[in-house]
Amino acid sequence: MLDGPVPDGARSVSWPWYHHELKGELTPAARTLLEQYSKVDPAQVESHIYRIRDKAWGIFPWPCVGEFWFLSFGLSKHPLYHTQVLPRLKAGESLLDLGSCLAQDLRKCVFDGAPTANLYASDLFAEYEDLSYELWRDRDRFPSGHYIADDILADNEKFSAGNLMMKLGPCQTDIITITMFLHLFDYKNQLKAATRILRLLSYKPGSLILGSQAGVVEAMEQPLKPPFDNAGRGGKRTVFRHSPASFTRLWEEAGTAAGLPLRVSAVFQVPGKGSKATGMDSRLRNITPERRQKFFAEPETRRLYFSIVRS
Repeated sequence: MLDGPVPDGARSVSWPWYHHELKGELTPAARTLLEQYSKVDPAQVESHIYRIRDKAWGIFPWPCVGEFWFLSFGLSKHPLYHTQVLPRLKAGESLLDLGSCLAQDLRKCVFDGAPTANLYASDLFAEYEDLSYELWRDRDRFPSGHYIADDILADNEKFSAGNLMMKLGPCQTDIITITMFLHLFDYKNQLKAATRILRLLSYKPGSLILGSQAGVVEAMEQPLKPPFDNAGRGGKRTVFRHSPASFTRLWEEAGTAAGLPLRVSAVFQVPGKGSKATGMDSRLRNITPERRQKFFAEPETRRLYFSIVRS
């Protein structure tokens, strides 16, 4: 989705995915974290969010930024969060949040009792590190140098000598989370990213990759909407939307290429009462057709939860 400069007009606040007002995005969990962890005055929470969102929009106008997805704490909604992720972090294992944006999932881990020493974030834009400290107001508590700017899709020589491999090392990270990340790319680049992630994952059996992303019942290569669709020279950008079966095949292909035995699970699931029947993301299921245009998603979109375990 991003292999060049910001598309013309992308920073306009007229796009339907730039939400001018907070609605359901400011959940009780988000308010609690901002008030109790970040010590933001309750009366200032909304203005604080708007200010940070607009700074993040200025770094790159991702639709997820316009829609305040940095308040959603996707990792904590994963079925393995309480049963595996938190206990393993509390026992001293390491975690890399890839495509971290403002490192919201890491702050939720800390708030839930995980130590900070082995938590790392990574994204393409180095500017996110300072902005994450500004959002969460924890520069004195969350260690510096744990936000690693790097390009997971760089050519092999650059990736091998890049910040992730130099800082974390190959085959050293116990848990890697990739929430709302792979679905930004076409199939070829998803496979490339998957093989890079496997190079970072610990060699120990039980090492875990997990996350969630937009999925569909029938897997497809899907064209991006303007202004992100133009790939230059008349070409059009696409992203690959997975079904559980196609997502499993992707990681089996990556594991075979890397010579690694993997156990892959991918299911449509939305935690919460009444949501399992359809598997549709609750933020999509309960909105009108008019509001649905604010998402990079079609009516058949589902939330795909997954885990990949090194055997």
